[in-house]
Amino acid sequence: MNKSNIYLPIFDVLAALLSLYLSFLLRFEFSIPKEFVIVFKNWIPWILLVHFLTFLFSQMYSRIWRYTSLFDLYAIIGSVFVSCILNYLIIFISMGLEGYPRSVLILYPVLLTIFSIVPRLSIRVYFSHYHEDSPYKKQKYPLKVKKRLILIGAGKTGDKIAKEILTSPDSNFAIIGFIDDDPNKHGARLHGKKIFC
Repeated sequence: MNKSNIYLPIFDVLAALLSLYLSFLLRFEFSIPKEFVIVFKNWIPWILLVHFLTFLFSQMYSRIWRYTSLFDLYAIIGSVFVSCILNYLIIFISMGLEGYPRSVLILYPVLLTIFSIVPRLSIRVYFSHYHEDSPYKKQKYPLKVKKRLILIGAGKTGDKIAKEILTSPDSNFAIIGFIDDDPNKHGARLHGKKIFC
């Protein structure tokens, strides 16, 4: 794990703790009975430990948040799934099927997935759209005159070319739109640019 990313495990552990706590709160309508407060406190150490170790061995901390992609989201969902399965096995082995609210086991992975994905996506959106070095920001407020470009084809190739231009801050081109012979695409937009006939 990169030393500069040492804060990432701390964030994920806090996200897991918050997810577990909210799961209990939602299950008991924001009034957790004392006997289940004890269950919650007993679960905290090893649920957080299992979550951290799962993310660590899944190499979640070697990924760069500002470049979060669809593949990273799949990896997060998979890691959360594995983490929860391991935790459920520990719960079933140590406590059986009684003595704890089983609905928490449904709420927890849902909340954990949300709290793991949303911050990463937020950082991706910030760097891609709002940071001073954002290529989209430079496309919107260019410092130099760019050649206006209309791409022919709004399929896979057009998508790749447009993405490359839009995400390259030093690109000399500004995309005006697309031309495509598929009538079903006419008037639609790709990367925010209109598809003409």
